[in-house]
Amino acid sequence: MSDFVETVARRAGIEAGLAGEILARHGVRESGILPRPRQLLVKRLAFTGEKSGKSTGTVDFSWDLGPGLWGVTADNLRGKSSILEIIWWCLRGSDALQADVRHWIHHVRLDAQIDNEPFTVGVDTTGSQLTGTLTVGIQEHATQFAGEAEFGSVMDAFMMDRLGLEFLRGWRKDATADTTDQATTGSADGQVVVTSWPAFSHALLCRNRESDALLGQTAGGGTMVSLLQMFVGLPWTATRRDANAALGLVQQSLRGQRRRAQQDLAARSASVQELRDQLAQARQAAAQAEAGPTIQEAAEAVERAGARLAELTTQYAHAVQQMHQSQQAEQELHETLVLDQSRLRDLRETAAAQRFFGALKPTCCPRCSTALDQLPHADLDAAHCRICGSAPTEVPVDPSAADELAASIQTLKEAHTAARKSARQAAQAVTASEAGLAQARTDLAAAQTAMPSESSLRAHLEVARVEGALAERQAAERRAEQPDRKSPEESVLEAAAKEADKRAKKASDQLLGTLSAEICQLAIRLGMKELQAVKLLGNGTLQIAKGDSKTTFTAVTPGEHVRLRIATLLALLRVGKETGVGRHPGLLLLDSAGAQETIDVDLAEVLSQLKDICEETSGLQVITATAKRDLATTVIPTDRLKAAGPGEPVW
Repeated sequence: MSDFVETVARRAGIEAGLAGEILARHGVRESGILPRPRQLLVKRLAFTGEKSGKSTGTVDFSWDLGPGLWGVTADNLRGKSSILEIIWWCLRGSDALQADVRHWIHHVRLDAQIDNEPFTVGVDTTGSQLTGTLTVGIQEHATQFAGEAEFGSVMDAFMMDRLGLEFLRGWRKDATADTTDQATTGSADGQVVVTSWPAFSHALLCRNRESDALLGQTAGGGTMVSLLQMFVGLPWTATRRDANAALGLVQQSLRGQRRRAQQDLAARSASVQELRDQLAQARQAAAQAEAGPTIQEAAEAVERAGARLAELTTQYAHAVQQMHQSQQAEQELHETLVLDQSRLRDLRETAAAQRFFGALKPTCCPRCSTALDQLPHADLDAAHCRICGSAPTEVPVDPSAADELAASIQTLKEAHTAARKSARQAAQAVTASEAGLAQARTDLAAAQTAMPSESSLRAHLEVARVEGALAERQAAERRAEQPDRKSPEESVLEAAAKEADKRAKKASDQLLGTLSAEICQLAIRLGMKELQAVKLLGNGTLQIAKGDSKTTFTAVTPGEHVRLRIATLLALLRVGKETGVGRHPGLLLLDSAGAQETIDVDLAEVLSQLKDICEETSGLQVITATAKRDLATTVIPTDRLKAAGPGEPVW
């Protein structure tokens, strides 16, 4: 049993084994120790296709990349942002491209690696159809996908696993939640939301857009807080969110049960006292309707008579079977006796004939009176017949065979006599069983006739109905009542959320302080010279002190928004590498960093500082897109820059 589970059990006041079982059943994970950060690096991007509409021509783009600062520069609307979006699309698995760009691109291949493990994302599009393959490792294990949904699912599972990220669960209250119930219980209905790679991938892309979100696209829905908590690497965050989400579901279920019980009570007009009065009246009517045996006694009598009938029916069937078997045995013995008696007669007659005819000495043919010495066989010896010439083949009858057969017949007679007696007894047993069966049928009919009348039955049924309604109404009242104490599940989940929150805050104080200092330092380097201090809170709020005044992220200028977003993402990476708990993978796609700047020197400073920061930070890869061609070519080496001429597209 872990220390966390034991602490939760003590908080909830229940046994540790039960607390562990409740936490496991609701999927509350312990996340006190986080995996080490992983490094994501884009190695090559290539895509081909065919332009259509006002723009024509074949698309054939390729770009080999590595760590450090890389850039794309061209006039506005000439394809520079699309390169970042195609990279993000391949990594995210979800389409973020403009409709015309998506129509022009037919094949995309992105080669990248995570901690030196290579992987390739290949996407083919034909009209609205999308197919592709994710190939991983030196052995090139391939996973096929078809359609946007499968693409997103494959990349979600792969990136969450390889980057060591955790799915974050949260409880989002419904906008139309019952305010009355929320006021009485402190909770509101809602739903569990799960944050995974599609949301986490926003930490890779920094767009120059007006938004109040420090990270991601929007500050609403908890996405920004999820990104911050995940990529800062705050321990116990997943545990706290799991517990709160599970607690929200449990409390919502209990509130639903109470609401349904209250609605049920309101829909029924009869009160508990009215049902009690109805029950008393029904019992009185049932008592008056009973003139003979009670319905229970009558039912028991019918049951006994039915059981007796079933028993005698079985006995009768057995007796009939025994009678048939006895009669068959007697018949078989009789047939055998008749056959043996016939054989005995044949033996005796054959022996007598042999003795009689064997003693005869004929002198002529008995038919025509021809003398024997004139017949054709007259010259044969005495062993042959002088009349027909044949040698005698009949074996003289053995007298002992007849005696043995006679003895066997005597035994058969005795067995036949016994079998005939057994058959008569079996027939008598069948007759007796038939009489008992007939009596059992009579008894059952009498028991059924003795059942209470229909009015009595109706009275008893009414008693049972009112008793059931009263029991159900009392149970509904108990369910509708606000419980005096929390259920074990509520107690354990609430204790788990509080304990995880306590541990998370303890671990995050120093980490957020270090991160705030790093954001401040990086923002100053990126051009916010008046910045004095920055404080990042666990809920995603960024408090800012500059020019002897205090403000927040949402109140600064659009240009400062961009700098602070870049500084925050870089700080997540740098602090994560130093502490070993940050989760940012080290890739930053920076779109139009200078779009809000009024003077070019500001963008030049941003790019220069980004270049220095990349050189200072091992494994960091920043790919930026800007329309300030002259500044980009000044700061970024030509072998790291994709530059298009004035009015020309990048691809």
